[in-house]
Amino acid sequence: MGAIWHYLRWRWRFHSFGWRSRLGRCDLLTNPRAIAIGRRVLIRKGARLEAIGPSANGTPKLIIGDGTSIQFYFHCGAAGRVTIGRNVLMGGRVYITDHDHSYAEPQMSARESPRLTIAPVEIGDGAFLGEGCVILKGVRVGKRAVVAANAVVTRDVPDFTVVAGVPARVVKSVSGGRET
Repeated sequence: MGAIWHYLRWRWRFHSFGWRSRLGRCDLLTNPRAIAIGRRVLIRKGARLEAIGPSANGTPKLIIGDGTSIQFYFHCGAAGRVTIGRNVLMGGRVYITDHDHSYAEPQMSARESPRLTIAPVEIGDGAFLGEGCVILKGVRVGKRAVVAANAVVTRDVPDFTVVAGVPARVVKSVSGGRET
């Protein structure tokens, strides 16, 4: 009965909300009509899901793929497009953004400026994002890649690799289920 109630409660608010998905109490939910959540997705309490501005042609700005599990206090800001693949596992306090506030105008603070610098973000299928990591604009995290806890990802992460540090760097690769 819980799955039916949860689906009926949320499906009309979002661009799409998949069967058997669960959304804990959000700290902030901005423009849910521009957010698509797949089937069997778990998003724990404290999430901040922000789809900023209008959607182009009715397409979602934030897409979360089937089977993805997101732990406590996830924060995602999507002004352009953030795509999270299928079966992604995220630790708590993960932050993903596809934009920065502009500070190029000397007479205006970043808070006052309406301009954003936007570049899409993609998280590949089966990726694992560790506790407290940060994924910045314009980054692609590859298929089955691992981002270590508290890493700050500023560049693309290849498929089947492990990255760590600030800024994140490749520390090893994973091939065919074996670490190398």
